Amino acid sequence: MLKNVPLPNFNDVSHPDDHLELIEEANERVDAFTKNRRDTIRNFVVSDFELVGAAIQWLVENRIPCGDSFLEWGSGFGVVTMLAAIEGMDAVGIEVERDLIDQSRRLAEDFDIDAEFVEGSFLPDDRSVIESVIQDFENVDIDSPSAYDALGKSIDEFDLIFAFPWPGEQGYFAAVFDHFAADGALLLTYDGRNQLRLQRRE
Repeated sequence: MLKNVPLPNFNDVSHPDDHLELIEEANERVDAFTKNRRDTIRNFVVSDFELVGAAIQWLVENRIPCGDSFLEWGSGFGVVTMLAAIEGMDAVGIEVERDLIDQSRRLAEDFDIDAEFVEGSFLPDDRSVIESVIQDFENVDIDSPSAYDALGKSIDEFDLIFAFPWPGEQGYFAAVFDHFAADGALLLTYDGRNQLRLQRRE
């Protein structure tokens, strides 16, 4: 069962310089990447990095997660994963698009950020147990191989998971998290309207 965890208002938060420098460079690279690429990567939309970074900073400072293991589902350019790493978390991003994995690793290397990025699906290999919640979602890849074998970890080994569901898919991500995450783990989601939601599995 998932329980909502209240979040403060992050509108007036003072963002650390290392957050802002990373975000500024990442935004420039995202713009260049999307303009120069012939084939658009379907479903590649970035979240509000400053807002999510402020939330992760608050979570770490207030010791809300049970531990320091962080996972991003659909990490894109890897910015949120890197922000978690800056805040001292053991941060991993899973992304199905190889080009985005390459961009993430390059950005992390350029900023000397210790974050890991693995190609594949955020769903586990055995999906039979969640057939009831796996539907033909246009914006969720349910066919690619799972990334967890390459990662050497399973979903229940992460203390904080971040995701950016498309409209109408919040329940899908929550159901996957509720089934596979460990008791006490947190799911932080961004809904694209400058809104964050935090849920704890109990």
